[in-house]
Amino acid sequence: MDLKQKVWNQWILMLHKQEDRSKRRESLLLEQIKKSMPDYEGGLNLSITELHVIQAIGSQEKMNVTSIAKEIGVTKSAISKITGKLLKKELIERYQLEDNQKEVFFRLAPGGESVFAFHERFHTRLERHMREFLGRYSEAELEFLEKVIREAAIELEKTMPDL
Repeated sequence: MDLKQKVWNQWILMLHKQEDRSKRRESLLLEQIKKSMPDYEGGLNLSITELHVIQAIGSQEKMNVTSIAKEIGVTKSAISKITGKLLKKELIERYQLEDNQKEVFFRLAPGGESVFAFHERFHTRLERHMREFLGRYSEAELEFLEKVIREAAIELEKTMPDL
């Protein structure tokens, strides 16, 4: 087997493992968030997209439907529906600026702040683990790896070849 084939096989294996691990990690994260807020009215059931909306709103000020949609790569229509659900769950609040009553922005409500903080801690642990793993490689190896991943991401954005 040539080296390109070996790299391809490892790439596919990594993608499959990442997809499986990501699904399990998301499920575990949502379950842990739910358990961390037992007194939340009506129970706390969140989708991963709702969690990403909370993350976007908590990460930046003056987030509106358009900016949230752009941040997480979802349509404005979908964001409108999700923010409606999050408003009903009292995880976010809507507000308008005094000098601009036309535009609607969102901020985290106290429950949303708790979810946001939990999610941040979760990602901090994941990043710390990955940084420890990457610590075994030299600067030159990391530069090469960064280049490969960057170029692979660009390649993945291209249209799929005809099958």
